[in-house]
Amino acid sequence: MAEWTLIIAKYSPEPGFLLLFIFLFSFGKSVIFISSLLPPASITLMLGVVAGKPVLADGYVWGAIALGAMLGSVLSFHCGALLQGREHGKWLPARYRSALHKAKSALQQKGVALLFISRFLAVMRYTVPLVAGMISLPRKQVYCACALSAGIWAVALMSVGKLL
Repeated sequence: MAEWTLIIAKYSPEPGFLLLFIFLFSFGKSVIFISSLLPPASITLMLGVVAGKPVLADGYVWGAIALGAMLGSVLSFHCGALLQGREHGKWLPARYRSALHKAKSALQQKGVALLFISRFLAVMRYTVPLVAGMISLPRKQVYCACALSAGIWAVALMSVGKLL
């Protein structure tokens, strides 16, 4: 693995650009409209962590991942808030509408815990904040859950990236 780290470090972009890439990718993986267009988050972000190992301080990498993830989730929440007054799920096929209603009721009962856990599940990472906005969960609770889970998610990704 040391050889790979040296090769990546030799051909990696400037540290500032690498941090921007890590931030934008983390942000994009947390936004509903962008995430499906990007490759898997864990793989790409870990490549960024490995590439940045020799040239970036851990605090900067953690900050880029956590801030991007938090802001992406907050953006998804606000996109859901924009959809708040509309008929929820009318655009969905009938078989998915009951799942949407179950998700809404679960979020109303255990919103903060579900927001926290959703960060670690691929598709849920951006759909749960979107639904939270649609059902008007309190903004302060959403922001806190998103910030805490993004910080821990960043540590988890960096820990795995450090092992490589």
